[in-house]
Amino acid sequence: MNEYTIIKTNVEDYDRLVLCLSFESLLTYIKKIEQTLAKDNVDEKILIDQLLITGNGNNRFMSFSFSHGRFDIKTAQVVNPAEYYRKETVEWLHNNYHYVEHSILTTEQRQKIKDNIVF
Repeated sequence: MNEYTIIKTNVEDYDRLVLCLSFESLLTYIKKIEQTLAKDNVDEKILIDQLLITGNGNNRFMSFSFSHGRFDIKTAQVVNPAEYYRKETVEWLHNNYHYVEHSILTTEQRQKIKDNIVF
């Protein structure tokens, strides 16, 4: 199983959405994410969704600036993004449900993903 997936967004605020797919801390594979993003050699604003790590809590979403092949940790902040990003996550997990089956999500949250309902 992959530790993350990167979704290119076509809306304001963020250039890409990184969806964490592992229960492990983001810090264990953040260098891999940087390497993947660095291949395009562009400066971007990145949104990270940690739903499968933290659950649907206040710290679920984090934003970072990405520049010169690295996350700028000084720009890290917990955010509450537009509904679009929650929809992207639920849709991706709905289509790749095996990541959800044994996750920390509640039964109700798993059912919402199975039914493709945004939360």
